Amino acid sequence: MRGVIAFVAVAGASLGMMGGSVAQSDPDPARNSPDRQSWELFMTVNANVAGGGNNNALFESWASDGDTFRTSPVWPSGAAAMQIGPRALSLAFQRAHPRFTPEVLPGGAALVGEETRRNKPDFDFIVQNNLFKVSGLKTAFAASKPIAFPVDSMEVKANWVEVDRLKEFNGFSGTPIEAAAAYHVNSTGGKQYALVSFHIISRLVPDWTWATFEHEDNPGRCDVIGCKDSFGAVDAYVAPLSPVESQTHYPGCAKTPAVLALFAQAHVDPAFANYCLKGSQSNFTDSSGLAIRLGNSVTEQSFVAQSSCMTCHGRAGFDADGRPTTSGGFDPTSIGAPPGTGNAPVGPINSSWREGDPMRFGLPADFVWSVPFCAIDDATEPPETKSRLCSSK
Repeated sequence: MRGVIAFVAVAGASLGMMGGSVAQSDPDPARNSPDRQSWELFMTVNANVAGGGNNNALFESWASDGDTFRTSPVWPSGAAAMQIGPRALSLAFQRAHPRFTPEVLPGGAALVGEETRRNKPDFDFIVQNNLFKVSGLKTAFAASKPIAFPVDSMEVKANWVEVDRLKEFNGFSGTPIEAAAAYHVNSTGGKQYALVSFHIISRLVPDWTWATFEHEDNPGRCDVIGCKDSFGAVDAYVAPLSPVESQTHYPGCAKTPAVLALFAQAHVDPAFANYCLKGSQSNFTDSSGLAIRLGNSVTEQSFVAQSSCMTCHGRAGFDADGRPTTSGGFDPTSIGAPPGTGNAPVGPINSSWREGDPMRFGLPADFVWSVPFCAIDDATEPPETKSRLCSSK
């Protein structure tokens, strides 16, 4: 497969999955039934890839940040190598608040690794519009033309833990064979890695859709904001435990007949049945006007209480020099800021966030942080391809 997702879905259209077609009577399923949409995307991105070599899930055959943001971007052919780095948000937080350091264990080895993958429409848009390099960002800023990714764009941000270190992460004491049965496992550099959590984002709506999944055995999985899944979980809402009990294990997320039917039709690693939808987001606020909070206990570890995927990514932008205008939303006035910094507004970059016309200080990157974070500096010789904010480069 070339990595083009197996569906094109927009409001009022049909959703084709895994070679078949699932009719959609709802004209706007991404907003009206976000949890169902999240599970359908789950089955798509995790579909087995025939002949994928080391990879056996579709998203693992897509382009990583390292494939995309380089002097000559290359779509991976055959088995795509894993490119795991530190959590991007821990790097961003460290940049915004230098006195803090990313979470590490004794010896300096980071426990949780991260990589970002994008499908072919997403990759092609970045490359064709020169958004993989600083000179292209400067040109885009000067043109002041809004950036808008194709509606079939998708990205997956995945968090991995070495199988041999799962015991440090959550107490797992099984063998590697048992780990491969309980977790989706991949390998690189002679080491096996277990997938512990991942985000799926898609541009089915202009502000993208956001879904975050976690392995059911993640400690603290439903802490702070709880776990919400009105489509796939028998218990549609699992309340967070008290702070005293924080980081303990929650009950497994028993699946509804509706999501089990999707699994029966899908061709995915059986271990994916052990993953839970923590929540979905397709609007900044709910029907009562309250900010929608969505954060993963792994990806957004330490600031789940203030995390809103859509608002954070809505702040992705770059200035006239092609540099990020903010460190991952870690600003005193934005969701995602550290605790104790006051009330946070909801929404993307706008004139109320900073004084003046936002186009004067930053061009929005259409919710895609990788563009300002990972663009190579092609003004240097040779071009600078490393970035303090890009996790998998």
